[in-house]
Amino acid sequence: MDTLTDRYVWAVTRGVPHDRRKDVGEQLRADVAANVAGRRAAGADARTAETAAITDLGDPDRRAAEASGRPGYLIGPAYFFDYRRILIIVLSAVTPSVFGALLLVEAMAGTDLWRALLSALTVAVTVAVQVAFWMTVAFAVIDRMSGGRRRTPTTWNPADLPELPMARVGLGETIFALLAYLLIIGLIVWQQNIWVVESAGGTAIPLLDPALWSFWLPWFIVLAVLEMAFALTLYAVGRWTWALAWVNVLLNLAFAVPAVMLVVTDQLLSAQFREVFADVMPLLEVFLRIIPYIIVGATVLDAVGGFRKAYRGRSPASVR
Repeated sequence: MDTLTDRYVWAVTRGVPHDRRKDVGEQLRADVAANVAGRRAAGADARTAETAAITDLGDPDRRAAEASGRPGYLIGPAYFFDYRRILIIVLSAVTPSVFGALLLVEAMAGTDLWRALLSALTVAVTVAVQVAFWMTVAFAVIDRMSGGRRRTPTTWNPADLPELPMARVGLGETIFALLAYLLIIGLIVWQQNIWVVESAGGTAIPLLDPALWSFWLPWFIVLAVLEMAFALTLYAVGRWTWALAWVNVLLNLAFAVPAVMLVVTDQLLSAQFREVFADVMPLLEVFLRIIPYIIVGATVLDAVGGFRKAYRGRSPASVR
């Protein structure tokens, strides 16, 4: 009948190169025998002593990796941090670029918004997976060929330490946000009542459809006021928090969803404006097809930026 030691030795040596199995097996048996002898001398029975000795030796797969000099990981510590740093840089540059480029191409082709988003996202994710896969393979091969030892190890010094993230929300960016939203409110009112282009009869021509004053233009004015209140709240709190990041998401959605809807359903421009500028409307139509993608992209970036700032803003407080 096979003993526990026999089973353990077999489990370990099956993962060791054939020419080393005998030596590794003999060493394991010697280690177990010495451990069992010590436990028997302390009063333990044979079965209990053998079980405890085998337990001390640990996972046989890990033992096999150690005995054969084969690492149990793809990329060792000699290259892992460089691998992670380069992977983050490449993915953060390539993925958004591919997504944005494909989205622009789809927009120019007049593709439906959601179909274009899905197509661009699918290709961008595929590219990201391929980049991550082949970069992982490359670093794993380099690590294996070098045996985990770098010929020119990276020299580190305290000057490489990153700066602490800015936790405080500055007065300058708050004032800029307030002025920007005041300008938006002013433009909404100005385009309707003081539009600089006049028709042949001398009547002012609004840029946006006057029917939007029944709901959507007041909606955007109220939203701009809420954004101003949000900017002041952010300045009063002094830093981004998770709650404020979620409020930022809601405000972004409150703008992006109706804005995209108005552009896609062709409710934005007034009939008078279209009539006066009929010659350039084909060009404007191309621009209007791109606007929804710009809105969606800006919304996503701003929402993600809020969460990044909330995450970074908590670090200094935890170390001071």
